[in-house]
Amino acid sequence: MKNAKCIKCLSRSVRTYSGPGRTTRYRNIAALPIPSNFGVPTCRRCRSEYYDAPTRVALTPLLHQEYLQELKQRAKDAIDILMRYISQRRLERLLGLSQGYLSRVRAGSGNPSAELVSNLALLAHDPRVRLLELERYWAIPRPRTEA
Repeated sequence: MKNAKCIKCLSRSVRTYSGPGRTTRYRNIAALPIPSNFGVPTCRRCRSEYYDAPTRVALTPLLHQEYLQELKQRAKDAIDILMRYISQRRLERLLGLSQGYLSRVRAGSGNPSAELVSNLALLAHDPRVRLLELERYWAIPRPRTEA
């Protein structure tokens, strides 16, 4: 895309640029880094970026790999915080995970889901309070209704 017209500022200065510091929304992550060697059609004048179909097709697998790495790192960070307050096995029981799963995730060999990472992040935000809340929640019997 060489010297294409920008639909925002109407100048003829849209070219493909690459470089560090670019981010984009991907799934639930608001600012996932775009690889610095990947070119994105960008207006030189107003800096508007254009993700046409070929650009998206080429960028999606790269973003997916970066996304998986980000989930792994965020899970590891949250687990490290939580391990100061609770054992991994006890946390696995509370979250309904199989034995050793958090160990695998922490070592980088598992691919945690975004839901698991979200739960770990919420628990790690205030571990004392949130772990106690979770333990209380699972300890309370659910009222049964007679049919």
